[in-house]
Amino acid sequence: MQVDSDYNLIERLVHWLALEFTFVRELSFDVERLFFSPKQNINDKQILASAEGAVYVCGLARSGTTILLHILDEIKVFRSQTYRDMPFVLAPNLWKMITQHDNSPAIAEMRAHGDNLMVHFDSPEGFEEVFWRTFSKINLDKQCFDAEEPTLDALENFADYRALIANPKSSFPNSPTYRYLSKNNNNLLRLNMLSRDPTATLLLVYRDPIATARSLYNQHQRFSTAHATDDFTRHYMRWLGHHEFGLDHLPFCFAVPEMDATLSSDNPNYWLNYWNAVYLHVLAQAESPFYLVNYDVLCHEPELMLESIFLALDVEADAKSLALNIRPASAESALPDEFEPDWVRRAQQTHHQLLCSTKNITPRSH
Repeated sequence: MQVDSDYNLIERLVHWLALEFTFVRELSFDVERLFFSPKQNINDKQILASAEGAVYVCGLARSGTTILLHILDEIKVFRSQTYRDMPFVLAPNLWKMITQHDNSPAIAEMRAHGDNLMVHFDSPEGFEEVFWRTFSKINLDKQCFDAEEPTLDALENFADYRALIANPKSSFPNSPTYRYLSKNNNNLLRLNMLSRDPTATLLLVYRDPIATARSLYNQHQRFSTAHATDDFTRHYMRWLGHHEFGLDHLPFCFAVPEMDATLSSDNPNYWLNYWNAVYLHVLAQAESPFYLVNYDVLCHEPELMLESIFLALDVEADAKSLALNIRPASAESALPDEFEPDWVRRAQQTHHQLLCSTKNITPRSH
């Protein structure tokens, strides 16, 4: 996620118009389908095929999902949304046509997290939650964040949405077919729904609990400060459904029963407690067909892990060259005795269960 606090007034107004109002988002999607839906030149059976083979990357924030997205996006068979799609993310082809004369260079800058991950206009990013905010019921209250089961109409719209990103109507009759690629950490709320698609693949990323909790705590402090001084940044995160940290942080509702209500988000132990609750929920979804990706192993044995991931996705790619994009996560500043031993013990137990799960993608041996 990249938030540019230097947006001028007109740019901020356009973002507000495109992302704040449900009817504007719905209208943009309807117009997008009118002009670019594959239904215009292929039959209904084929549009379903044009939305098949999707890959969903998710996991608790700060677990390495963005890096995995960037690597998979380098493979030609996949298509995902990019920063150029902002702010009309439900009408990416229409917006591209409108802005076709915008020659803004793809200059890489460090993203707002300050974590040394460089992004530019053509970098992939996860805007899928804007779709769910528009066409499915999202429950937000002062305590947690949840999503209701999508209706049949919402699921049909979602097939159109995937096809519009991966395989929009083309003037070339023999254009290759691409696969939709997304990164949406909120899909932890939708594991059962997404896994009903037998053609889809879910990659659920996890990372050492201490490192993840420390990073979440630091990002929470960082974005809380930013939100207190920049309303646009705060609105931007809310528009995209980002409640992972900052002043509008909300835990997933499924995690709340396992969490200590006496801990506040300003306490590092809260984030370790939250990590534990989220991945206990993941472990409980044993019947859902998803893969676990251990980010620490990915950093330690990148080439071998990528080969295994590509095998699971049934794609061919140069794992050796793509492995060069993987760097161990930047070190997060630690506090003396920041985590209570009991929370550490619980998280380590859950982490051990994740490590032992048969759902793990393991490095290929040569």
